[in-house]
Amino acid sequence: MSSSIRIAFAALAVALIGGCATVQVRGVGTNTGQAAYDLSGPDLGSLVAEAVRLCPHGHAVMRQWQRSNRPAGDGNEMTDWLAATALLSYDLQPDQARMSIVCTV
Repeated sequence: MSSSIRIAFAALAVALIGGCATVQVRGVGTNTGQAAYDLSGPDLGSLVAEAVRLCPHGHAVMRQWQRSNRPAGDGNEMTDWLAATALLSYDLQPDQARMSIVCTV
């Protein structure tokens, strides 16, 4: 394998790993002494998983929000694929979700 192909594969691997979205966690102070967090990430599912990890005894969701770029679709695979491809090529903003939680005891 030539060195230019190896460099291209290495660059692709770094781009794929670097492009993975992660959940960001920020601790929030409360007057009750309970642990509270603001979470942000690519979707609500990943935020719920992080909330379960942060609060193993349970948590209460104070607020949550999600924005997705995926089209709803009409059930036809070809038109759904075309719509998704067209929208994703024009919409440069990634999917986003936010959640505020308070751990329960």
